[in-house]
Amino acid sequence: MSLARVSVIAGVVAMASLTASTAIATAEPPAASGTDVTTLQIPAHGFVVSGLVVPGVSAVRVTATSNEPGVVTFAAPTRPEVCATTMAGSLVRIDYLNLATGGAGSVMVKPCENFLEATPVEATANIGTGPVVFAVSITGSAYSPTAGQPSIPGIGAFAAP
Repeated sequence: MSLARVSVIAGVVAMASLTASTAIATAEPPAASGTDVTTLQIPAHGFVVSGLVVPGVSAVRVTATSNEPGVVTFAAPTRPEVCATTMAGSLVRIDYLNLATGGAGSVMVKPCENFLEATPVEATANIGTGPVVFAVSITGSAYSPTAGQPSIPGIGAFAAP
């Protein structure tokens, strides 16, 4: 097979994976305990390779829950089949800004709960009440610095209770 044909096939597979991951990302993943906070977002996307050396794209969608006013728990759960790829070693950074109070911060979570990393699956932040915007980025971990790379960051917004 020629190099051009292989490149075209790889491009088609990547675009199909991107389309599928975006469609799957619109489904509500399981959230942490507490009251769900509706988030509007464009998920972050990262490059993944399975054990069979099949490339693909995975969408990372953030969930937010709240048990008390001004306190939000962030998570970025993903499907088990994604955790069987190179995405398993990745971490998700969520940078947020409360537009009402000016409070800003950042939390780091891991999308795969069985990944041996000290980073939590959920992170709680005191962000205050009001409209919040956030950015999501996929980063590598100390174990796997290139996990999920290259990646495209995501953005979103919600009203913090």
